[in-house]
Amino acid sequence: MVAIREKLQRAVPAVLLGAGFVASLIWLSAGWALLVGAVWGLMGVVLFRRPFLRNASLAFASLLFAMSAVECAFWILAPSAPNVGASKTETPPDWYPQDPDVGFKPRPNTTVVATSVYDGQPLYKVTYHIDALGGRAVPGSSDQGPTWLFIGDSYMFSEGAEDSDTVPSMFARRLKPPAHVVNLGVPGYGPTNYVRAMELGAYDKYVVGKVSAVVAWATPPLLWRVTGDGSWLASSPRYDFGSDGKLHWSGSFGGYRWTHPWEGVSYYARTNMAWVGRAMESHMEREQTRLYVALIAKLAELVKQRYDAPLVLLSNGPEKEPADQPDLQYLPAFEGIRALGIPVVSVRKRLGPRAGWDQYFIPHDGHPTTKMNTLVTDALMEKLDLKEQ
Repeated sequence: MVAIREKLQRAVPAVLLGAGFVASLIWLSAGWALLVGAVWGLMGVVLFRRPFLRNASLAFASLLFAMSAVECAFWILAPSAPNVGASKTETPPDWYPQDPDVGFKPRPNTTVVATSVYDGQPLYKVTYHIDALGGRAVPGSSDQGPTWLFIGDSYMFSEGAEDSDTVPSMFARRLKPPAHVVNLGVPGYGPTNYVRAMELGAYDKYVVGKVSAVVAWATPPLLWRVTGDGSWLASSPRYDFGSDGKLHWSGSFGGYRWTHPWEGVSYYARTNMAWVGRAMESHMEREQTRLYVALIAKLAELVKQRYDAPLVLLSNGPEKEPADQPDLQYLPAFEGIRALGIPVVSVRKRLGPRAGWDQYFIPHDGHPTTKMNTLVTDALMEKLDLKEQ
């Protein structure tokens, strides 16, 4: 009994650390999880008596310590996201709940107060009004047709701007005669969300009369959303290429990863371990480019089939010139989009030299300012040859 009790006493710390390692893989960053695993390995060196097990534990601990050091180095070298350090608060916080069809969407008849602060200084305090159908309010829109549908993510929603300062609202106020303009942007959306919404006819209820056009943003951050590389995208629709070479809906990102473990492991590794993400970067960029271009092509096809209308893109993606653009690695994707032959408004050409871009984006946040939205509205009106009267 004494021997059994001693073995149990030695095993309990190792079991607890092992459970802690598993928990850390779920709730902690990769670097800290690797350190917890390394400590677990060192505990094995102390507890085990057989030389083989002690050596194996030491090797395991050494490997995890080395991996944590590499992870730390890649984390230090990785560029920071534009909104790092900004503290954002939205009241109510749950204003876009889960949805079984498109992942999530705004709750109708909701007023949202949004604030953002950086280093104690306010970046913005604005109010979002969600109408009875679930779209963002568009001051200047008419109840009469034709309809202009503006779809997309937080760029189209105009996060950080008042209702009247969004691109859809500026566009609506300048249309003569007035028309029905709808803002269906949703913060956090990617192309898979609005392609699925278009497939299911989720936008039909917003249409009054004939649809003149569907307008969407195309920006570099949308590329990694087509592979669901964001924690909030787990419930969002997933698309892949079938045996026929065409895009097919394959459920949600989270559901697919549970039924395809290797995809789940790949997602966890590349999104939680900086060195794995760097190693997979080229492969993922090629895959994301292929998916992104195919999704935009499918969206244009669905818009034509459903509304007999064109898809118009507002592109803040890189152009062939100038050479000082910070995201030229995404050029193949945006060249692919331009090759589709759909109308594209090149916002990047309007921004001018890189040194002057700061005025067009909210500091420490990255979303367009009112000045940027004005510039985009001007470019869209010009592209569509709409003359103000």
